[in-house]
Amino acid sequence: MPSLKKNFFWNSALTLSGYVFPLLTFPYITRVLGAENFGKANFAMSIVDYAILFSTLGLATIGYRYIPQCNEDRQKREDVFNHLVTLHILLTIFILVVYAICVFTIPQLSSNKLLFFIGSTKIIFNIFLVEWLFQGMQDFRYITLRTLFTRVLYVICVFVFVQESKDYDIYFYLTIAQVIVNALINWHYTKKFVSFRFQLKGCREYLFPVFSMGVNRILLSFYLTFNVIFLGIVCGDLAVGYFSTATRLYAIFLSFLNAYNGVFVPYLNDLFGRREFDKFKQMIKHSFSIVGFVSIPLVIICVIYGPEIILLIAGSDYQSSVLPFRIIIFQVIFIGLAQILENQILLSLKKFKEVLICTAVSTSLSIFILLYFTARYAEVAAAYAVAVPHFLEMLLLYRYAKKSLDISFPFKEYSMHLLACIPIVIFCILIKLLINNYIIVLFAGCSISCVYYLLIEYYVVRQQMIVSQISSFVQKSTHFIKK
Repeated sequence: MPSLKKNFFWNSALTLSGYVFPLLTFPYITRVLGAENFGKANFAMSIVDYAILFSTLGLATIGYRYIPQCNEDRQKREDVFNHLVTLHILLTIFILVVYAICVFTIPQLSSNKLLFFIGSTKIIFNIFLVEWLFQGMQDFRYITLRTLFTRVLYVICVFVFVQESKDYDIYFYLTIAQVIVNALINWHYTKKFVSFRFQLKGCREYLFPVFSMGVNRILLSFYLTFNVIFLGIVCGDLAVGYFSTATRLYAIFLSFLNAYNGVFVPYLNDLFGRREFDKFKQMIKHSFSIVGFVSIPLVIICVIYGPEIILLIAGSDYQSSVLPFRIIIFQVIFIGLAQILENQILLSLKKFKEVLICTAVSTSLSIFILLYFTARYAEVAAAYAVAVPHFLEMLLLYRYAKKSLDISFPFKEYSMHLLACIPIVIFCILIKLLINNYIIVLFAGCSISCVYYLLIEYYVVRQQMIVSQISSFVQKSTHFIKK
């Protein structure tokens, strides 16, 4: 298996591409398509993704955790792979039948039959994507290189083929094509690790974990996919466009924390399996430190500069996305902490029931907010239906994690980060008042804030892990410059 340091390197490259590539296409797409057509494409994609959710259930989660347990035993690995892919094929056939019935019978879907039929290819090729195999093998180098290749190809195609507002269908087809290309490359690469054969016998062993984790994923989907679908049905494509813009930007900011969590989950499971509990707890403390250090100043800057960020990324037609963006950006803190509590602690301890309870409670609150407030407040209600339930979920997860592992939340450390950010608020507001150009405002405010924050964290707050990371970065940068 590759070392943790190498995995960090490749995942860092993947994370960087997650920032760069959306920033290349997103401003162009939102301006060319307009809010309504952009919302129409996202509504169709949400339906397709929702069908994929049901055709996949917990297959990826189980595969990601079962594959590493096989170690170097190819036969055991092939058995896990064959059973999970076989289940995926059967589930996909069933979901495709339901999907076709919905397209023909629901008016909001039948008006764009061609779009949804083309979208069904994503459901089919999702079988061959098998990303969980390579994550389980911790082959982050392959994942990163393949992702970079397909993203570059996708960006080129978007700029070449999407030229006017009516090209929303082309934008949709290109997004589907990206998945198909990924699936074909992945399926060819699986031959390095496994050989596939349809293997129905023995699948029963995987039914309960696949369906139980699938229920958890379906409940979680209400935060994103169902929100968009319900918003589109109740309020129309324009509201979906505003909401999708806000969530897309938040997803870009969250990608760093997701990458960090993705590398640490298999590593922490390995520590727990070897019963190195002290080191396990120490790594959890490091995770809390990183989330607090990164997310607190990020959220503060985004709340202050929400209008300027939306104007830069999406254009003047999307100012209705500012308030949803300001609400949803708090997710960077909530989800960053929830990922530590759920993926790094509770699932490592196999507390599946506790995780499911937290998800069920928070999802119920999300549904309540959607049903009672979406018709009146549209994209703003949808934003609250994401942020408020996730805050509740984070609190519930912390309660179970503290009970299971006897951990303590670093309130003092987070308070220090928050106090260190007070001058950032003053800097950012003053710059907004003194400068009229929104691009200069963003550049000056973010630059000054980042330099100040790093200096104050290093010389005043002096959190051990942050200090060591900054020192290491400065040392390597100095060495590189001298060379």
